[in-house]
Amino acid sequence: MPDFRLGGRPLADHPVVTDFHEKRRLLYGKGLEGARAAAASAFLAKGRLAEALEFLERTKDENSLNRVRSEAVRAGDAISLARACQILRVEPTPAEWRELAQNAERAERWFDAVNALEKAGDLEKSEALRVARCPDFKLFRPAGK
Repeated sequence: MPDFRLGGRPLADHPVVTDFHEKRRLLYGKGLEGARAAAASAFLAKGRLAEALEFLERTKDENSLNRVRSEAVRAGDAISLARACQILRVEPTPAEWRELAQNAERAERWFDAVNALEKAGDLEKSEALRVARCPDFKLFRPAGK
């Protein structure tokens, strides 16, 4: 993982917010943009993508969101990739979905791999993996589609 720094110290050394009330204060308090950005960076440095995204949804920091996007692909985390792209108002590329699927398979994250292959348009591969690894899993498809 890259060595991101804040105030000269590696972000991995910074504590992350674990107290519910402090987290809420940081997320919704006025004039705390810098603290929100620091909290997002600390979560990201620890690989806690979903929690970083809570803060990034407020800060809209494009560089950090793109870092989450690439880390999500590397980790095989389909939900974090989709959410980061939603905040960025872009669609993940089929290449990103395919790479994410490969990484998810290596990490045995079968649901993420199946979903990513389906989103990449590789329906046959998605279905074959679903049947082989998680046969009870049913992909969500909106009504009428």
